[in-house]
Amino acid sequence: MTTEVTSASITGEVLPADRFQLHQSEGIPDIERVLDVLNGRLAAYRVRHFVPAAECATLTQNFWDSPHRTPRHGEGADGVEAYILGASHIDLSTRDYLDVAETTRDAVGALYAGATDPIARLRSSLAERIGVVRPAGHDGRKAGSSKAVCWNNDSREFLLLPHDDLAQLGDPMQAGFEIQRIRRVMAVNVYPHVPGGRGQLRLWNIAPDDRTRARLGVSHSGYPYPPELLTDHPSLTVPVATGDLCVINGNLVHAVLGGGSAAEHGRLLLTCFTGLAGDELLWWT
Repeated sequence: MTTEVTSASITGEVLPADRFQLHQSEGIPDIERVLDVLNGRLAAYRVRHFVPAAECATLTQNFWDSPHRTPRHGEGADGVEAYILGASHIDLSTRDYLDVAETTRDAVGALYAGATDPIARLRSSLAERIGVVRPAGHDGRKAGSSKAVCWNNDSREFLLLPHDDLAQLGDPMQAGFEIQRIRRVMAVNVYPHVPGGRGQLRLWNIAPDDRTRARLGVSHSGYPYPPELLTDHPSLTVPVATGDLCVINGNLVHAVLGGGSAAEHGRLLLTCFTGLAGDELLWWT
């Protein structure tokens, strides 16, 4: 159960202290812990060495060899904030997102050539417990299966500023898209390459409410929350490393830490969003 709190900075729901925790294991995921995160009973779960080192190297090379990765221009080395392969529903209409998902589907599939798709492997394990696990859809069209992101701005304090993953589901541009049925988001992250000590996750024990989002002007994005407004809320850091799987409660405010150098390729992430819609688990990107 969550608790409603009010502060001078951000209002919303918090997890009880015994649930605002990071659980860790190695190798094969404990699906019970994944379900704890999915159902809001745990903040985050990290599985070390989920992807073998050889497959991590293959996935990383496939990403950099792909002619389909695209730059996202912004603050970063050579004016590029990140390189992305795959579709993102954020700031797009449902139609436009599904168009991108369709046109990049083969390129995303090629990313896993010579390796196992680790996100699909996790979803198969979840299907043994949940039953129906499928891509979110609209008018017979399907969401993307995963996307790859490499941040190119490691020298900054944050690779990705504090945000939540729920607010974006309410974007009016995606009215009717079935992801809008979801009330709790679990982000699935797999890391084929993490430079030492960089790209760690930080979570704060606050799931912002609509009043906070409206006040900060992030009603349909959940991005960004000013870091100085989070100082009153407990936080935890997830020390991700190459080969890790991490699932997090995406309703909580979270960020990606920087603090490294832009001299080498940065953290490579494979990711998708998931959430329960009735008794079905949906995924999207």
